Amino acid sequence: MEKLFSAGGRVWGWRLSLVGVALLAFIVRWYYVGAAVVDHPVRGDAVQYYTYAWNLVHHGVFSKVMPGGAAVVPDDYRDPGYPLFLALWMKWLGGGSIWYAVVLMVQAMLGALTVLFAMLLGRHWLPKPWIVSAGVMMAMWPHSVTIPDFLLTETLFGFFCTLALLVCVRAWKMRSAGWMVLAGLIFGAASLTNAVLLPFGLLVALVLAWRSYAPRRLWAILALATLLLPGLWFVRNATIPTQKTTASSTDRALQNLVQGSWPAYHAAYRASYDGDVHAKKIMASIDGEYELLRSVPKKGLTAIVGRLEEHPWRYLAWYVFEKPRLLWGWSIRVGQGDVYVYPTLHSPFETQPVWHAWKLFCKGLNPLLALAALAGLLVVFAREWKRQSDSSDTENLPALAIAVLLAYVTVVYVMLQAEPRYSIPFRALEVLVAWSALHVLVQWVRAHRYLSWKRGIPDGEGV
Repeated sequence: MEKLFSAGGRVWGWRLSLVGVALLAFIVRWYYVGAAVVDHPVRGDAVQYYTYAWNLVHHGVFSKVMPGGAAVVPDDYRDPGYPLFLALWMKWLGGGSIWYAVVLMVQAMLGALTVLFAMLLGRHWLPKPWIVSAGVMMAMWPHSVTIPDFLLTETLFGFFCTLALLVCVRAWKMRSAGWMVLAGLIFGAASLTNAVLLPFGLLVALVLAWRSYAPRRLWAILALATLLLPGLWFVRNATIPTQKTTASSTDRALQNLVQGSWPAYHAAYRASYDGDVHAKKIMASIDGEYELLRSVPKKGLTAIVGRLEEHPWRYLAWYVFEKPRLLWGWSIRVGQGDVYVYPTLHSPFETQPVWHAWKLFCKGLNPLLALAALAGLLVVFAREWKRQSDSSDTENLPALAIAVLLAYVTVVYVMLQAEPRYSIPFRALEVLVAWSALHVLVQWVRAHRYLSWKRGIPDGEGV
């Protein structure tokens, strides 16, 4: 009876810890979005997201044509997930201040749930105290706290990505076709929020098949379910009239490809707004290269390759070292900077000493966290390498799925544009993998000390 009570106490302690950390994450975000004021929140990318939502509600058309402007015609420049999220609340509350406050509060809740889902993923291989400490770090990480205050995709995207992984792991453990369908649909929803994730559900299905983690039926279901929602969107896009004057999602990807191939882009982007003549020339060269790639792809690609070949070592370093460092770095480049995408007033991270000190601590910790996460990826991949594909040992899958996602998004953003804003949806998973590396290190140190202690005991004294 005492054993049963003790086990039950541990279970309830774990559940209370989960709830406590999730509440901490929500309270911190709720307080932040209530205190911090974004100066003109509908700006930059947020203008288009708001416009798409407005046109969905008032015209039933997915279009970026500004209200009161030209005829509202459908397009596919932006992914539909986040505008649809905004439109759902706009349909109910209108597009004013109440709508804005509710959207921020819902995003704060989604951010807190993302922390909870990441902790539930971590329980598959990390001890509970380690998960709780990782959860506190996820709950308090400055980028993750500030991002719900902006009308941007990152909060919703991170929520979908983490939930999809959690449901996929549950489907795998239960061998459940229904849960796997749900996982695929959530991966599809994530892809419609940010098309960067579009091939990832298929990649997970291939890993399940290749490493014999699941029966063929399950990974086939995942692959098909992942394609369902994006497939419907592609059908819709195929039915809308194409207009040469209207940029498409493909054009946006090409623009990111060109901009991301210029090491000077971020600095030139910021300096051009200050009237810097040299920066404006660089931006003009980037725009010219993009227009050439868009209008005559073969010539545009030749121009890009020719530029890279002029300084091969410089660009090798750019893609292999500098862009990954930028992606997982600290200060947002295309935006206000630091942990802010848009200018923000009355941020607790600036006005309150404890919050400010915590931000500075995390800023100093950030490079070490990235290195620990890289070590964590290597640990997970090494474990998978040692595992036989026909082995019954399948406990590495949850960590492997997260590691594959982090590696995947790093490669994709390195190929396109890399800046810290784009890594915010994955910060909780980064912390989880970094904690995994630290746990392995602590285990190794303890084992090493134990062996050293044991060697120092004369024969017979340890009995």
